[in-house]
Amino acid sequence: MIEMINVTKVFNDGENRVEAVKNVSLKVNQGEIYGIIGYSGAGKSTLIRCINLLERPTTGKVLFKGEDLTLLKEKELRERRKKIGMIFQHFNLLNSRNVYENIAYPLKGSKLSKKEKRERVVELLKLVDLEDKEKAYPSQLSGGQKQRVAIARALANNPEVLLCDEATSALDPKTTKSILYLLKELKDKLNITIILITHEMAVIKEICDRVSVMEDGEIIEEGSTVKIFSQPAKETTREFLNIASNRTKIDSILALDENILNIKEGDILARVAYVGDATGEALISKVSRRYSLNASILYGNLEILGSTPVGELIILFSGERADIQNAINYFRQKGLIVEVINHGRYTSEVYTKCS
Repeated sequence: MIEMINVTKVFNDGENRVEAVKNVSLKVNQGEIYGIIGYSGAGKSTLIRCINLLERPTTGKVLFKGEDLTLLKEKELRERRKKIGMIFQHFNLLNSRNVYENIAYPLKGSKLSKKEKRERVVELLKLVDLEDKEKAYPSQLSGGQKQRVAIARALANNPEVLLCDEATSALDPKTTKSILYLLKELKDKLNITIILITHEMAVIKEICDRVSVMEDGEIIEEGSTVKIFSQPAKETTREFLNIASNRTKIDSILALDENILNIKEGDILARVAYVGDATGEALISKVSRRYSLNASILYGNLEILGSTPVGELIILFSGERADIQNAINYFRQKGLIVEVINHGRYTSEVYTKCS
C-alpha cells in the first residue's frame, strides 16, 4: 500500500543543514495499523509528512499503490492526496465553522451534489459518534470530540490510508483509549490502512500490528508489535518498553548502593520473556523442583497484543551454578527468551556470556 525507498529529507536554509530523515525504507501493508515511535527530534513527524509529500523528500521514492508520488505533477498529486487522509495532534479545525462545516470542507469542489454532501457528512457524524454535535463549534467541544471531528474530516473523501501525527498526544489517558478504539474500529469497518506516529509505547501496544523505532532520523528497529515487545534489539526500544511496563522501578532499586533485595554471591538475576502458549505453563515451579533452586519473582508484566499474550518476568535465581544454568537452558528449550542482567553484585561472567 505504502512503500518508502531510501527516503532522505534535508532542511537547508543556507547557513544550517539538518538531515531530519536519513535513508529510510519501510513498507506498510494494506489494512494494517503501522506505528512509528521515537523521542522528540527523532524525525518521525517529518517522515510521516513525506508520505503525502507535505514535505517533499530530498531523495528517495514514496510509492502509493505502486505509483511514485515524487514523480507526479502538482495537480496529479492533489488528486492522490484525497486518498491519503491526515489527522494532527492539535486537530487543525476551523474555529469559525461548526462541526458540519468542518467535516464538509474537504468536499468543497467535489462533484457531489448538495444532497450527496449532506448524506456523506451525516454518515461521517454517525461513524465518529457525534450526531448530536452537528451545529456545535470547536470551542464548545472537548479534546476528544475535536479529534473525532478531525477524523471525520480526514475520512470525507473515502481515503485508503489515514496518517495520524501524534493524534492522541494532547488527550488524557481515558480519551486516548477511546480514540484508539475508534481508529481500530474504523480500520475494521472501512478496511483502511493506518499509519500513526507517537512517542508513547502504550499507544503502540494498544492497536498496532507492526512498528518501527526511529532515532536520529533513522529506522533502527522494525517488526511485529509482539516481536518488538518480546525481543527488543536496541537500547532505545528497551527504554520505551521499560517506561511502558514500569520496569524502571526495578532498575532503580538495583542501582542503589544498599542491597535491599538481598542478592547474594552466586545469585543470578535474569529477564525472562515469553510469548503465546508459554504464558500458561507453570515453568518456574517446574525448574525450582527439578533443579533444586529458589526462583524469586521480583517483577512481572503481562500484555495482550492483538490476541497474543506477551509476558516478562525479572527472576532472582539462587542455588548451585550448574543448576541455575540448567534452569536457564530449560527455559530456552521451552521457547522463552532469557537475558542475564548484570546487576553489579556478584554477577558471574559465565552467566553473562550465556545470556
